[in-house]
Amino acid sequence: MRKFTLLIFLLTCGFASAQKGLKLGVEASPAWHINIQRDVSTSITSNTTGYGFNIGMPLRWGFSETMAFQTGLSFDMMLFDVRFNKQLQTSNRNGSIHLPLQLSYGLSGGWNLLVGTGFNYMILNRQWVFGLTSDISIATNKFQPYGALGISTMMERGSGIFELGVIGRFHFIDLYNGDTTFSDPVFRNWVCSFDLALRY
Repeated sequence: MRKFTLLIFLLTCGFASAQKGLKLGVEASPAWHINIQRDVSTSITSNTTGYGFNIGMPLRWGFSETMAFQTGLSFDMMLFDVRFNKQLQTSNRNGSIHLPLQLSYGLSGGWNLLVGTGFNYMILNRQWVFGLTSDISIATNKFQPYGALGISTMMERGSGIFELGVIGRFHFIDLYNGDTTFSDPVFRNWVCSFDLALRY
């Protein structure tokens, strides 16, 4: 965790000092998640939908009229609830430090294409079952890289710029490691996320 924090610090300082016109903002974005579960023995796939949010500070560096590099640091929360007769039965809650690494390319009509990668580092992993909470960090793969694709538009608001967009992320690594009784190795779990990007 110490090495990870140092990496973020050096990356942020490097861009802040090397690039003029770097813009720092704030982000508070709702998100929807799909936990794709596949039974390896039968090849049967099922999905669990979830919700969450991103709160943090985006960084944007425009290096041409049409191209920009976007990164930042945020807290990403995912919640997957299972309900029966509208009553909450179980809930898996995963919180992480989120670092996006994306390129923004200007399209016609004021829209921007967003493409890139990034990763989440899981720091909070809990399972709630009928009022009892347990730590499932030991069963979670903490490093979660992903590929991202999205679209956004910019609008001037006062002295700043407001960005509105939609970004899809697919995480490459199984959410759970299958090394404990919590996660059966027969099942694979991948997360697909859709963020409603609200940045200023």
